[in-house]
Amino acid sequence: MIANYYTLRHIARDLHSTCSGFRIEEIFCQNKNELLISFENKQALVVSCEPASNYVFLRSDIHRAKKNSLDVFNALLGKKARTIFIQPADREIILELEDSQRLALQLFGSKANVLLLDTTHRVTESFLRSKEIVGTTHESRSSQPRLLPVAVEGFQTQLQTIGNILITAALKKFLPFFGGMLIRELCHHCRIQEQTLVAGLNESDVQRLYSTSKEMLAQLEGAASPRIYFRGAAPIAFSIIPLDHLGAQQMEHFDSLHDAIRIYIGKSKKQQTLLEEKELLLQFFRQGIDRAERTLKKMAEETQSLERAAQYETMGKLLMANLYQFNKGMKTIELENVFSPKRDILTIPIELNLSPVKNAERYFEKAKKARASVQEKFEHKEEIEERWELLRHLNSLVTPLQTMEQFNEFVTTHTDELAKAGYKTKKGSTERIEQVPFRVFTVTGGFKVWAGKSSENNDLLTMKYAKSGDLWFHARGSGGSHVILRVGTGKGEPSKRAIEEAAGVAAYYSKMKNAKNVPVAMTEKKYVRKPKGAPAGTVTIEREKLLFVQPKLPSETP
Repeated sequence: MIANYYTLRHIARDLHSTCSGFRIEEIFCQNKNELLISFENKQALVVSCEPASNYVFLRSDIHRAKKNSLDVFNALLGKKARTIFIQPADREIILELEDSQRLALQLFGSKANVLLLDTTHRVTESFLRSKEIVGTTHESRSSQPRLLPVAVEGFQTQLQTIGNILITAALKKFLPFFGGMLIRELCHHCRIQEQTLVAGLNESDVQRLYSTSKEMLAQLEGAASPRIYFRGAAPIAFSIIPLDHLGAQQMEHFDSLHDAIRIYIGKSKKQQTLLEEKELLLQFFRQGIDRAERTLKKMAEETQSLERAAQYETMGKLLMANLYQFNKGMKTIELENVFSPKRDILTIPIELNLSPVKNAERYFEKAKKARASVQEKFEHKEEIEERWELLRHLNSLVTPLQTMEQFNEFVTTHTDELAKAGYKTKKGSTERIEQVPFRVFTVTGGFKVWAGKSSENNDLLTMKYAKSGDLWFHARGSGGSHVILRVGTGKGEPSKRAIEEAAGVAAYYSKMKNAKNVPVAMTEKKYVRKPKGAPAGTVTIEREKLLFVQPKLPSETP
């Protein structure tokens, strides 16, 4: 309730006693929707017109930024504040100046603003939305606030005429400046459920509501007793009176109303920053965990591919052992499976345009491809499981963090693990680095090198991610990763050493990785083509240069 009417009444009184009679030295803006008014007594008034966070408070340690600050309401510089007061029935504080101009601080939620009014109440300057407001006539939005009846009988009668609505809605009509938190406190004191209908109140309930309302009004209009309630480290409420319905929460009491508001706002902003940073990081972890789990599940399902490979190989062997049974024009052939204990009969499809031997070779090739596909994917299983465990571990550490200090300590302590997971730390916070679905390395000169992880991944790297001028590498005459040296990511042009290091990556992620020297083809990506209908990972290249390099990895970059 930092912008509650009763809080603003106390602030207006303090402003009058502290700042009236003093000249305005500066009025400027250095944060979005926030105005600072500095007086010659070294006090500064902070006014926020942020839609979700209206507030006004005094502080003595304002420091103007050297950059990104803007002077406003220049006509008021050197003018004395003659009197400061709040409108009798609205959240609007008026600074009346010595020449009878007025500065209206309007704390109206999403319509909050600061207006400069001339002696006829015409708006001459506006902090926000000046095009639509300047030149209009300022009028107070409300008349005198509705008061409680002088006797409980009148209160009961008026309640009955309102209709059968929730008691909270009814109380807002009698106490329009209370707000939701004070209405909740009133119901708590009276031991009345907030969902109770007016028709469900008995005479005792009405009596308690009436007497407690008067007591709370007296508290709100008496001396302010500012306090902040916390849930853990998070501030959950500010109030100028005790809130018994929050009695189980931690509470800090303040002597100064302005200090209490300043600290509440500062801690709230910190908490909001924590929630945003924490949620960003947790979302990254959740996505990574989900992606890894889907991949591992898919790998578990790949056992079917191995079964198909075994079946293809069996078909090939049976065809080779029964070439004499082939007849011209056969579309299928039924053969006894001598490799099975059951000796069941297999029906094997036949390609009419292929010879018996070629049909057998076709099944051997299908078995080879099925096994290679599974083997290629399972090569990365350990890597995926390791990442899955890391992300789950980091997720479990971040989830319970409650303060920005704890969050920053976590970031500092786990910098290497966050980097390995795909985050880098920067100025005490986390920042996602470029996320690509490839292996990432850095070679001499700071150049980035990307290596594909599978046939489909090779296609993605070469045909979607690589740029025309990037250098493309692949082990000559052997299956393996497509590798891209990203020209432009380092200083100047890639050196001979950088090129050889990138070629070494291609040699390492090939089926010849155990050889001492491996031939690696290199060309610019623009000379790499994928034939229509070609299998995943299959390309044709032009203007290639052959390098002989040792299979070796540079230091991997997180």
